[in-house]
Amino acid sequence: MQNNPKAKKAAKTRAKNAHKRLAMRKEREAATLSAQTMIEKRNKAYRDMEPYLCDLSHAATIAMEISDIPELFLFAVTQLDDMIERFKSSYYENEFLP
Repeated sequence: MQNNPKAKKAAKTRAKNAHKRLAMRKEREAATLSAQTMIEKRNKAYRDMEPYLCDLSHAATIAMEISDIPELFLFAVTQLDDMIERFKSSYYENEFLP
């Protein structure tokens, strides 16, 4: 039966398909690993940014509490704006594009 041309062709096709399935499986595994790596990287970045988010929240609270004193309010808002700009640049450095 091995000498049968149809059997030889079928065996070649099966081998070719098996090779193709293996290559596709490796691609899927690499994509999954890449996605998992990106998720872990983002999780770490978000954890690292948490204290800065708390600082922004506190600065906004302070600005609202002194909103009736124009000189201090302007200073507080300017400081808050600077903090937000630094946070934003750090955020975009970590590949979290808008």
